[in-house]
Amino acid sequence: MKTRFPIYAKLLFWFFINLIVLATAGWLVMRGQLRFSIFSESSVTARVGQVAERLVKELPLFAGSQWSAITKRYSDTYGVEFYCYDAQGRFLSGPPKPLPPDVHQRVSQGARGRPGGPNGRPPRDDFRPDGRPDDRPRPPRNEGPPESLARFVVETSSPHTYWVGIRIDKLGDKLPGYIITASTSPTGNGLYFDVKPFVWAGLGVLLLSALIWLPFVRSLTRSVRGMRDATGRLAEGDFAARVDGRRRDELGELGDGINRMAVRLKGYVEGQKRFLSDVAHELCAPTARLQMSVGILEQRAPESERERLADVREEVEHMSALVNELLQFSKASIASKTVTLQPVDIRAIAEKAIHREGADIGLDIPENTHALADPDLIQRALGNLFRNAIRYAGHAGPIVVSATSVGGVVRISVDDSGPGIPDSSLGKIFEPFYRLDEARTRESGGVGLGLAIVKTCIESCEGTIAASNRQPTGLSVTITLKAS
Repeated sequence: MKTRFPIYAKLLFWFFINLIVLATAGWLVMRGQLRFSIFSESSVTARVGQVAERLVKELPLFAGSQWSAITKRYSDTYGVEFYCYDAQGRFLSGPPKPLPPDVHQRVSQGARGRPGGPNGRPPRDDFRPDGRPDDRPRPPRNEGPPESLARFVVETSSPHTYWVGIRIDKLGDKLPGYIITASTSPTGNGLYFDVKPFVWAGLGVLLLSALIWLPFVRSLTRSVRGMRDATGRLAEGDFAARVDGRRRDELGELGDGINRMAVRLKGYVEGQKRFLSDVAHELCAPTARLQMSVGILEQRAPESERERLADVREEVEHMSALVNELLQFSKASIASKTVTLQPVDIRAIAEKAIHREGADIGLDIPENTHALADPDLIQRALGNLFRNAIRYAGHAGPIVVSATSVGGVVRISVDDSGPGIPDSSLGKIFEPFYRLDEARTRESGGVGLGLAIVKTCIESCEGTIAASNRQPTGLSVTITLKAS
C-alpha cells in the first residue's frame, strides 16, 4: 500500500519549501556581497575603518613589542584576525603568518602610490640644471594612493578568506601602514556585515506566515476530514451522516452535494428494503397455499402422478425458502432501527447457535466474554455463518468459532478449512443476492441472502464484519463488537 500524505502535510511541506528557497536565496545574496559587490564595498571598509581608527589611536600608547597583544585583543573582541603591516608589506603585529600574494600586492601598490622620500612627500626641484630658478608650471602632486588602494577587499582561497585592508597615514612611528582584517566568514562575525537583522526578519516572516497559514490549513483540513468521515459512514450504510455545509467555497459546495447524495441514497435503500419486505409478505400466503394444495394432491393423486407432484413440491419448498430468507433480511433491516444493545454472553450465544444447527463445530471462547449486542440478532448471525461454513467447507475439515477481547472490543471468528474464495470477492460476499456461483442452483446453495443477513444483524449491533482467506486454505469471517 502506498504511503499517504494528508493535505495539511502537503500544504505545510510546500510552505516550508518556499521559506527554504527564500532563505537560500538570501544566504546566496549575503555571500555574494563581497564577491560580486552586491552590497557596497565601501560600507564594509567603512565599518572596518571605524574599528581601525580606534586601534591606531591605541597602538602608540604601547611599545611595539606589545602591539601583537593589542591586536589579539581586538581579534578576540570582533571574531576576526587583525594585522598591522607597514607600507612595504612588512609584518608589525598580529598572527605571525605571511600575507597572501593578492593582499600583499594591494599593500605594495598602496605603498607606491605616494612617490618621494621616506616622509612620503615628493622631492622639490625648484632650479634648472644651469642654476636658474625653475618657474615652469608644475604638475599637481600625488598626495596619496587612489581609493582602491587606500581601502580594499580581497577574497582568497585555500582556505577561503575575506581580507579587508585600511591604509593608515601614520601608524605609530611608521609612515604609512595598513590595518588588515581576515575572516573565513563573509559576514566577518558581524564586523563586515551584520546578519542578525536578517535573521530576526526571517523569524518574523516565519511567525507571521505561520499565523496566516495555520488557520487556513486547519479550516481546510477540518472540512476535508469531515467529508472523509461522512463518505466512509455512507459507504458502510449509515445514511444519517452529514457534512457541515457552512463553508462558502468549493468545499462547501462539495459538502452540500454529499448531503444531497446521502438523502437520495437513503431513499433508494429504504425503498428497496420496503419493496423486498412487501414482496416477501405478499408471497407468504400464495406459497403456503401452494404447499397445502400440493400436499392434498399428493394424497389423492394416483401412484403414477406422485413423482411429478414431488418435483412440484420441491419447487414450492425452494420458493418458500427464498421467501423466508427475504423475510429474515427485511426483519433484520427493520430491527436495526429499533434494536437496544445490552451485554450478552458470547459463549452462551455461540453454544445455542451450535446446538440449533446440530453440527460438530469447535468452540474456543473463554468464559465471561461479553459484548454489547442484541442476543437474537447475534444468534441469527452466528447461525447463518455456521450454515454457510457447513455447506461449503464442512467436508474439508473442522469448523471453529473463537473469540477474544482486546482493547475494548470483542472479535468473534468463524474459521473453516475449505477452499476459500477469490480475493476479489472478499468484499462482495456480504452483498444481497451475491454468489460465487451465478447459476444459483439448488445444488450449489441458496440465493445469496445468508451473509447479507449476517452483515445487517451485525451492523444493527453497531459492529463490523470482514472476511479473509486463511493459509494454506480456508476462510475466516471476523465479527467485531464493542466490549461490555
